[in-house]
Amino acid sequence: MTRPNTGELQPEEAPGAELKSYAVGLLVSFLLSAGAFAAAFSELPTNWKVIIICLAALLQIMAHLRNFLHLNFSGGQSREDLLLVMFSVCLLVIMAGGTWYIMSDLSGRMHQNGADHAMERPAASQGL
Repeated sequence: MTRPNTGELQPEEAPGAELKSYAVGLLVSFLLSAGAFAAAFSELPTNWKVIIICLAALLQIMAHLRNFLHLNFSGGQSREDLLLVMFSVCLLVIMAGGTWYIMSDLSGRMHQNGADHAMERPAASQGL
C-alpha cells in the first residue's frame, strides 16, 4: 500500500499487495454492479429494487474508497484525507439537494399552470 499523502510504497509491504487491492476492488465493483442490474431487471417489487440498488451503490462507494483510494478511516489514516472526503460529501449533498429542490419546484409550477389553463380553455372555446 502507499503512505497517506505521499504516493510512496511502504517498504514493509510487497508491491503486489497494491495490485491485489486493485484486483479485489475491481471484482467487488463488478459483482455489485451485476447485482444492481439483476435487481433492476428482476420481478421484485419496485420498493425492493430501489433498496437493493441503493445498498449496492453504498457498498460500491465503500469498496472504491477502500481499494482504489486506500482510505480506511482507521487511527493511522491522515486527518486531511478524512476532511477531504467529508467536504466532498457535503458538496455532493448540496448539489443533489439543490437540484432536487429546483426540479420539484419547477414541476409544481408547470403542473399548476397547466391546470389553470385547462380550466380556462373550455370557457374560451364556447365563446363565453
